[in-house]
Amino acid sequence: MNRTEQVEAVRRAWQADPDIGELADRLHLMPQEGEQSSQWRVVGDVPSIAARRKATTLARDALATAEVEDDVALEPAIRESDEALAAEVERTLRAEPALEQVRIIEPGERPPALEQPWIGVIACDGIIHLGGWVPDLSFAALAEGVAWETGACRDVRNLISYQPLKEDQDQAVAEAATTLMREHPRLADQPIRVEVRLGEAALIGTVSDPEKRRLAESLCWFAPHIKAVYNRLEIGGELT
Repeated sequence: MNRTEQVEAVRRAWQADPDIGELADRLHLMPQEGEQSSQWRVVGDVPSIAARRKATTLARDALATAEVEDDVALEPAIRESDEALAAEVERTLRAEPALEQVRIIEPGERPPALEQPWIGVIACDGIIHLGGWVPDLSFAALAEGVAWETGACRDVRNLISYQPLKEDQDQAVAEAATTLMREHPRLADQPIRVEVRLGEAALIGTVSDPEKRRLAESLCWFAPHIKAVYNRLEIGGELT
C-alpha cells in the first residue's frame, strides 16, 4: 500500500470500531518527519478512555507494524490548573487503602531511602507525570489508574519503577482494575471480577443496572496495558 492507502486503512479501522466510530474524525495518522514511511504517529484528542486506548493499537494492526507512536490525549471532563490537578492526584493516592504503605511526596521534597516505596506527581499541560519506586507492578498500575480517573487529566506518563515481577503482568493489571472498581462508591457493592489475558480484560459478575455496567467497563480501561475489554457483566436488579 502507498501512504494514502495506509492512512485510509487506518481510518476505516477507526470508523468500524464501536468505541471510536464517529470519533475517528478527531484522530490523525501522521508520518514521522525524516523517518521511513513505515513509521507513524497517531495524534488527536478524544473524550473516551476506550477510544484513547484503542486508537494506536488499531493503527498498528491496520499497518502491520509496531512503529506507530501514541500521541493521543484524553479530552478532560473539567479544566483546572496543573497545580490543582497534581494536588488532586496526590490526595487521591494518599486516600487509596491499597497504597497506604507508599509515601506520596510533595513537589521539591527529597525522595525517601530506597527501602521506602514512594510516588511523586507532577502535572504539566494536563499531563500527569508519575515517578518513584514501588515493590511491584500492581502498585504502579493502580497509581496510573487513579491518575487517569482524575477529571482534568489529559494523559499519564508512568515512570514509576518497581522490582522484577513476582507475578505476571496480566495478574497485576487485573488486580489494579479490580481495585479501581472496588473503591468506586457506585461499584463497591457490585460483585465484579476482572480477568486479564494478554492485555485483554473480561468483566464477569452481576451489576444492578445498565449504567453501572457501562461505568465498570469505562473504569477497566483506566488500568494500564489494557488492549480490549469484554463486558460480560449481567444485570440482575438491586443487589444486597
